[in-house]
Amino acid sequence: MQSKANSRFYELDLLRFLAALSVLLYHYTFGATRIFATPEFSLDKLLRYGYLGVDAFFMISGYVVLLSAMHKSPKYFFISRVVRLYPAFWISCLLTFVILYFGKITPPGIPVVNFKLLAYNLTMLQGFFGKPDLNGVFWTLTYEIGFYFIILLIAALKLWKNLLLLLFLWLCYTFIAGPNTASNALYFLLIPKYSCCFIAGMLCYLLRIKYAPPWKIYLLLAICYPLNIKHDIAILQNMNDYYHDAGAYRSYVMIAIVTCLYIFFLLSAHGKLYTPKLKYPAKSGVLTYPLYLLHGFGIAAFITWGNQLNKYVMLTVVSTFMIFVSYIVYRYIEQKFQPLLKSFITKITDSWLS
Repeated sequence: MQSKANSRFYELDLLRFLAALSVLLYHYTFGATRIFATPEFSLDKLLRYGYLGVDAFFMISGYVVLLSAMHKSPKYFFISRVVRLYPAFWISCLLTFVILYFGKITPPGIPVVNFKLLAYNLTMLQGFFGKPDLNGVFWTLTYEIGFYFIILLIAALKLWKNLLLLLFLWLCYTFIAGPNTASNALYFLLIPKYSCCFIAGMLCYLLRIKYAPPWKIYLLLAICYPLNIKHDIAILQNMNDYYHDAGAYRSYVMIAIVTCLYIFFLLSAHGKLYTPKLKYPAKSGVLTYPLYLLHGFGIAAFITWGNQLNKYVMLTVVSTFMIFVSYIVYRYIEQKFQPLLKSFITKITDSWLS
């Protein structure tokens, strides 16, 4: 079994990459087809459910963020998250702005693309300021930051011993608020629409480290799972409304996929999925974040040449190219600038706290 001292869980790294790939394929084979009338794919009957890769992302965040933050200082957690998130995000943000501003493109939901909107987006806090996202995928980062703030509060107040109580109270709020709560301060902080995903990941990590008697954790998971399904059904209905197709998504397929995610995390929590054979495939996990942020640019290829070239060749070439671009961003942006950003922020926080 994998050592507790080893913070790399190969199965989660691999799942992270597969989740990003599923979102990419969903956008290329279904989302773009419905929105931009790009070529249809017979594979979209399954690949359209790739949007559930977001559920996997949030469950992984619940698991690994708790792993990296538990019993660590708030300063350590804050710096580690900023360094992890911002370099690749800034690249995606700037590229999106250049394309929209100089191409004079006005996507739905963004009334005016200007330098002021860019400034808001560069903070990654545009959602909290009530400003639109420059890039459609940025919405998930608002939820991530809300979750990070919760973890930061727990770290600052040293509430690690009270995690199960806090998670139970969070589930209670999630049940009362429902998935379609109007945007307000509590909505951004406690993210009821997707909170079950974060909570499930956290509970599975607590199960792995034997934080409490297993029955207590399983009890919370037994509450979390049906609530997660309930909220995902509401999201599914919203997706059908968005695409103006009541039959676009079937709840039983979604339930099966989410159930598989829960089973996967439970097996991981018990160390049943660990194998050294995953070490090298799991390295693809480092490409996840840039791939998620940048893959939307590939849709332009389907809009431009989708009806002129073989669509399956295009799908293969564009997907491979975006993975390659993600590697370039990881290798030459994230690896180069993360240490510099970490040093800079550490100096600033040290001067403030001194």
